Amino acid sequence: MQSKCSIWRFMVRRVGVPAVLGRVIPFLILHTVCCGIVVTAFAQQPASPTTRPVKLPDEPLLITFALSPERSTPAMDTLPDTDFRMYDPARRQVIDWGTLGNLGSSARPLLFENQARRGFEVGVHAFDLYLLRPAQLGFYRNINTFSDASFSQGRNQFETNLNARFARTFADGINFSLEYRTINNLGQYRYQRNKHNALNVGLWVPIGKRYDGFLIYTRNVIRQQENGGIVSDAIFGSGQFSGPIAAEIRLPREVAFTRIDDQWLQYTQHMRLLGKGVTGKRSLRATHTIAWNQQKYKFANQGSLETGLGADADFFAPTFLTDFRGIRHFVRVDRIDNTFTINTFKTKDRGRPSDLLSLGLAHSYFKVNQEPRVFKVPQNLFLTGNLSLTPSEKFAFTAQGALGVLDNIGEYQLQGDLTLGLGKAGEFRASLLSQIRPPGLLFDQLYVSKRQVWNNDFAKPVENTLSATYALPFLGLEATARAHVVNNYLYFDQNALAAQVTSPLQVTQFLVRENIKWGYLRFDNTVALQQANRDDVLRLPKWFSKNSLYFSGKVFKKRMLLNAGVDFRINSDFRPDGYYPLSWQFHLQDSLTQQPYPWIDLFASFKVQAFRGFIRFENCATWWDKTAVFYQTARYAQPFGALRFGIAWRFMDSNLRDETETPNTPTGIGSNPTSRPIGPRGRP
Repeated sequence: MQSKCSIWRFMVRRVGVPAVLGRVIPFLILHTVCCGIVVTAFAQQPASPTTRPVKLPDEPLLITFALSPERSTPAMDTLPDTDFRMYDPARRQVIDWGTLGNLGSSARPLLFENQARRGFEVGVHAFDLYLLRPAQLGFYRNINTFSDASFSQGRNQFETNLNARFARTFADGINFSLEYRTINNLGQYRYQRNKHNALNVGLWVPIGKRYDGFLIYTRNVIRQQENGGIVSDAIFGSGQFSGPIAAEIRLPREVAFTRIDDQWLQYTQHMRLLGKGVTGKRSLRATHTIAWNQQKYKFANQGSLETGLGADADFFAPTFLTDFRGIRHFVRVDRIDNTFTINTFKTKDRGRPSDLLSLGLAHSYFKVNQEPRVFKVPQNLFLTGNLSLTPSEKFAFTAQGALGVLDNIGEYQLQGDLTLGLGKAGEFRASLLSQIRPPGLLFDQLYVSKRQVWNNDFAKPVENTLSATYALPFLGLEATARAHVVNNYLYFDQNALAAQVTSPLQVTQFLVRENIKWGYLRFDNTVALQQANRDDVLRLPKWFSKNSLYFSGKVFKKRMLLNAGVDFRINSDFRPDGYYPLSWQFHLQDSLTQQPYPWIDLFASFKVQAFRGFIRFENCATWWDKTAVFYQTARYAQPFGALRFGIAWRFMDSNLRDETETPNTPTGIGSNPTSRPIGPRGRP
């Protein structure tokens, strides 16, 4: 008990769980654990002498999410593949995102994309890769206790990242789930440390056979030291003290920093009004979600009464130097969401409804403190709809829509996805995104040190994306064509000022992925092309290539699965955007052009039972050329060659069953009485 209290004190102090939750959640967890101990004690009474425990076949690890308990998906596999050895979230994307040259730093997609956004928002997305959301928390629908942890480290203990997940189902189907992520990376250049913490913790409580409740708490803390990039890369390779740490930085006082604090408390409840939830029968369900969210964004560069910002003042344009004593940009948003839907669906297979139709209403209330301006957005109201048709594994169609009303009249969002299986001829997929949304807050209003810098009245962007994909799985081939059209495109110009272009921005993309297998050799390839009609407002590479050539096979008497080889990436020349930490935005610049740079990583990854590990040396090009520098963001150089290792381990409790026991699954809406049990324990 003492160890559990110590763990909770760590969460309160280090992760930042609010005091009121620090009193309530431990009680809920303790109550749940006690119930689980009592029920488990009864369920595990010794069997009769004539009965022997029988090992169950491997059960699939199924994930259910709070907003759709009728649907389950298999968990990710534990292979030593690309997703495992690419520990950096920016490099796990189909095409790598551009960063500031440090793990966990501000990032943006280099392959253009329109993101689905609806209603009022602040407009800060540079750290989206590292944030957790309540909707992302998976509840693992197995009676077995499940835990999964991964850890990687670079040159020292100040370059680490950790990911951990834990789930346990207790008596009456009560399920506890936790996900925790942390990044702590000092970086190779001066004053560029990133330290992030993200926590997702929740309880799934089914009551009877008709009610399910999901309580989820989420906390994200982003901390980034802001060095403004390096002044010059001419010193590299010119002497003994010519490494990254010797480079002069553009914010030399080393006091500028960013802190973002984002937390959620969400409760989702489902009540089945009609139907028993059995296979082949239709159900009618009411769903209500209420969520509280608080966002805090802060940039600060504290000066002094005598010298002000000193040398740091040269980094900022005069427009932003509103106070001699220093610079501060602070925004706080308090938000309350209420969503209500009526859903009808029919379950064909366990965890996969054959059809679903829902209609609802979504309302959000905002109170914003944009120092010194305080205002409210009381009406953020949308009518919502969702249609899903999945009659077979060869056909799937989903469509989601939202229509703004009252103050949001004229806004809408429409998303659609189609999958069509063609048998031996492959598979066809198509997707659509169309939306009209308001500009983010920071495009319209910006205050620095409590003084207004700009007050704009931009038109609402109209964004459309259409995508089509054809795949031949037996050849490992997939080709995608995608078109983006944006009217009233918003961006930040060469002076880091918000701007808008009224003529349409058009981006055409073509992407091919092919994974070739030849005996023990694997050759994975991704090639992308993109072309925009407005190079004056959008400057991205025109082509990309990501390739991996490696050995894959079992070694040491077939007890270890080993992947060993080389990862390679390169893109065309382009003029990378700069980054302005004051507003957390990427912006145009005209002073630097990045030429194609061959980035080469050597790696070895392996798996032995449930244990995985990797070791990789990144940016091998620095072995033979210590003067060339790679920029994905202007003046923010990517790191020189370095070694990194990582390990991961997935744990499941004993999968033994006494034949006198009756397994139990969660008894709420997501359960399926006619299905085969998915765990070894429970109450009769």
